[in-house]
Amino acid sequence: MGAEVLLYGYGIVCLSMLVFNVIYSLHLRADDRRTQKRVEVIQRQAEGQLEGLRADVHQPLQASHLAWMRRRLARISYLLAFDRFLDEQDTEEPAVREYLRQLQPVFLYLSTVYWKREDTQAAYYCHFLARHRLQRHMELDQVQRVVLSYLKKDSLYCRLNALKALCSFGSPEVLGDALEELSRDGGSQLHEKMVTEALLSYTGSAKALIELLWRRFERFSAQIQRAVLDYIRFQSGDYKPQMEEILRDGGRDKELRLAAIRYFGRYPDEGVRGVLLGFVRSGDALQWEYAAIAATALARYPGQDVVDALMGAMHSSNWYVRYNASASLEAHGLSYEGMMDILAGDDRYAREMLNYRLESRRLQRSAAAPREKEAVGV
Repeated sequence: MGAEVLLYGYGIVCLSMLVFNVIYSLHLRADDRRTQKRVEVIQRQAEGQLEGLRADVHQPLQASHLAWMRRRLARISYLLAFDRFLDEQDTEEPAVREYLRQLQPVFLYLSTVYWKREDTQAAYYCHFLARHRLQRHMELDQVQRVVLSYLKKDSLYCRLNALKALCSFGSPEVLGDALEELSRDGGSQLHEKMVTEALLSYTGSAKALIELLWRRFERFSAQIQRAVLDYIRFQSGDYKPQMEEILRDGGRDKELRLAAIRYFGRYPDEGVRGVLLGFVRSGDALQWEYAAIAATALARYPGQDVVDALMGAMHSSNWYVRYNASASLEAHGLSYEGMMDILAGDDRYAREMLNYRLESRRLQRSAAAPREKEAVGV
């Protein structure tokens, strides 16, 4: 009897889930149809304005159209529809570009409207601004100042989307202000990788942005500083003296020094060779992170002293140090025969790591062989 009740209960649950999925699917389809109808409404309203601009690109938009757009786009359902409408436009067409430029007062108004809305709508509005990169079509000096205030909201998504929006159309000065704001009372919610990824989407001059961020570097929290250093690493090899200063400063935040090591792994510099070798040769178990990252960086530094240091690191008690050292030894072209001393030695950890790397390489070659044969038609 108990088993039958259990089966009936299970059947009812499955049936309920099926009914829910059907209803939800129908709801999504209906919602999509409603959104498409709103897209068509916007298209009818905008088409007349676009036709006028195609005839004369300097023709001003009608005041009634601007007022209509302010009213409609203040509703999230119409903002979603306008998002889809823009996807269907060639935003490089001069008429469309001028249309968007003349909508600047509308976007300024919407920025103040959505700032007062609940976090989900505010976050979506910032996403909309970032997604369409409207800075190509207009000057948004006033808008970016309003969007800057979105960083004070509690929502992680709102803060992140606001930062992405500012990276889309903000000036270096405003982005510097944004990172200072995040440093004051909200940076802890945004992982440095999120901040770095947002900065990498910046559409302006990376050189100008880096110069400003470096001037303000000490104003940022350690977390934001790490994001800035990672951004610089991906964008410029011109900051070796500044990075070396951080690298050699034992009083600096550990993650900042590790970021500096990664920088010199991307942009080798003989001036820090000795520092990197010192990290790898150190037997301090508490400093294993420095040794592990330095071992990776040394893959770009030729020389027998580097090979010897990496061979020594193969005997480290830390798995990551051994792994990175073995990878760098491969990068240096050390042959299987050249590593036989490790395999023949008494250090079980070193032998296991080397065997692991050699077996991984063998499996990679085995997996690549069929693809190579297929490519040549064998």
